[in-house]
Amino acid sequence: MKKVTITISDEIWKWWKENPWINLSQLAERELNRLKALEERVLGTCPDCGSEKLRFDGKTYSCAKCGFAYK
Repeated sequence: MKKVTITISDEIWKWWKENPWINLSQLAERELNRLKALEERVLGTCPDCGSEKLRFDGKTYSCAKCGFAYK
């Protein structure tokens, strides 16, 4: 698993210190996955097969059904 550094405001830092049960790693990963899924849904439909399900591999979007790659 990759490590990253995040910056949070003093107000959120104080709140988090009072709520140590919150796992920031899990929270960040879950939120990023949610944003990725939302972005894939909003992009539209595949021009080849009309499928609305797209996948993002970190560089390009591709159709989950036929594999058409968006440039």
